[in-house]
Amino acid sequence: MGSEHRWLRSAGVIAAALLVAACAAVGTGGGSSTAGGGGEIAIGAIFPLTGANAQFGQNSLHGVELEADLINRQGGIKSMGGAKLRIVSADATSDPTQAAAVTSKFVTSNKVIAAIGMYASALTLTSAQVTEQAGIPLLSTGFSDTLTQRGYTHFFRVAPRASQVGTFQLTAALAIAKQAGVTVKKVAIVFENDAFGSGTAEGLRKAAQDAGLDVALYEPYAATITDASPVASKIVNVKPDIILPVSYLTDGILLVRALHEAGNTAPIFAGVGGFVQPDFEKSLGPLANQIFTADTSSPDAYGSINDQYQKRYGTFMTQEAHDNAVAVSIIAQALEAHPTRDPEQLTRTLHSMDFTKGLATTMPGGHVKWDAQGNNVVIQPVMCQWQNGKLVGVYPSDLTRGTARWPSAA
Repeated sequence: MGSEHRWLRSAGVIAAALLVAACAAVGTGGGSSTAGGGGEIAIGAIFPLTGANAQFGQNSLHGVELEADLINRQGGIKSMGGAKLRIVSADATSDPTQAAAVTSKFVTSNKVIAAIGMYASALTLTSAQVTEQAGIPLLSTGFSDTLTQRGYTHFFRVAPRASQVGTFQLTAALAIAKQAGVTVKKVAIVFENDAFGSGTAEGLRKAAQDAGLDVALYEPYAATITDASPVASKIVNVKPDIILPVSYLTDGILLVRALHEAGNTAPIFAGVGGFVQPDFEKSLGPLANQIFTADTSSPDAYGSINDQYQKRYGTFMTQEAHDNAVAVSIIAQALEAHPTRDPEQLTRTLHSMDFTKGLATTMPGGHVKWDAQGNNVVIQPVMCQWQNGKLVGVYPSDLTRGTARWPSAA
């Protein structure tokens, strides 16, 4: 994938090409402005269901569909006569240009009151232009700080910002090291070079510099790499006290294997992405054990929806599945409080409310509230660790339930 700046340049071209189609969609989002009674309320779910990010997209869609089903089983939106939520999905693919085109076609073809998507920041950077122009609120887990620096009024980030994740990734690692009696002086930062990786890594580097640490390696790489040995060699050669990677799934797996083969012994403190996936542990087995990873929410705090997810899909609920399910829960809460079938009225409600019920309570901080730019002002990341095949929240202690174990070997 290209850098964030590359996609930002691409985004300008896409916006011009899609302006007419997107603007034509204004007012088509949810039908009339009256709340009505009964019937269905359509919510768009646009995720990468094919390509490199397909697993993340499928997990996200599963979470969205599960939460909508649970709400419907409990009577739907009661303030609207028991109206049921209907999830209308689309494949954003894993290509930012195609994601924008898919989103444009989607908003002109479907009457949705809101959209949830697109998981990856690079996809969200281009697609959010379309939903903004169409006047449809977009609830997203996209990390890139840029998403809330564009003056959008219909964009709502459920997850933390990339720079926030990067800063936490470093500060949590230092806190856990201190608890273990370990002094960290030198770090290696390696990251896949799209909007997600670059934004998170920049937060990491600034936090490391502010802490007076030696950033011995600051190395970008393409998420499409098939051989991580060169990156692993650079890491081992600088002899860091800890390694701070930001990776998706396949590249993260390749990196851990390459580090093992290169004889690495430095603990790994990763940044969300592929390191929190069930397939990460499934593919690496014992090599995943003791690896730390920042996360946007703590998997051992999800409650009953995790059990429902496990029963339906055969694995624990992933971060992206949970956080996108939270978006459905929040939309339902907003509609209960202020019944409407108008996307603009829903947008105003999302800006004005503090969401303190349902799945919003399972996010770190216990509720969700957005500022005028669409940043979740309550959220903070947590640090998890793979322990005996399970992903356990370990830091900070007031938001997690487990205990960090300093690795004897990485």
